[in-house]
Amino acid sequence: MTTLSGAGTDRPERLYYRKQKLRGACWEYEISGGWLTVPTATCERHILRHAFTFFRPREAIIKTCHSTETVLRTAAEQWFFPDRWFSLLRFVTGNDRSVGYYVNFSLPLKEVRTNYYSDFDLELDLWLDLDGTITELDRDEFEEEIASSRLPREWAARVNQTASEVIAAVDGCIAETGPDLEKTRDPVFGIPEFILRA
Repeated sequence: MTTLSGAGTDRPERLYYRKQKLRGACWEYEISGGWLTVPTATCERHILRHAFTFFRPREAIIKTCHSTETVLRTAAEQWFFPDRWFSLLRFVTGNDRSVGYYVNFSLPLKEVRTNYYSDFDLELDLWLDLDGTITELDRDEFEEEIASSRLPREWAARVNQTASEVIAAVDGCIAETGPDLEKTRDPVFGIPEFILRA
């Protein structure tokens, strides 16, 4: 986490995020986490991490290559990327078991003023079960935003390209290590390998 020095004591910077929708809705909240510098095979990536707990736990299904199990989804952690057209959420149980991953396609994260970050949700999403099964979500809303001209066609093309890259990265990880996305989750940062490849 980035820190500010003050009177001989380091204190965490307060970071804020604004999620915007193409139709004008928006949400703002304080980031619970901070900036990470994550080494990869080719470079260092700067990624903003946020963690939160749901007000009301909800039933969810964990699907692995061995079984399907119903659990309570209680919290999530999210990673924002200033150099990619998506953010990633990892949904978890109360004892930090992964339920699955949600790729939210958006404009790359940008700083709009000091310590205040924003992006635009671009409607298309992917749900990834732990066994690598991929489900596309909200394609109809995505196409509707294109038809209404709220979503520029060049942005839509970039989202489709990025979705293909994420799917290829998932497939590559599964081909190398088997049908278990948790096998390649970084033990220090918690980020799954597929999203760092995309």
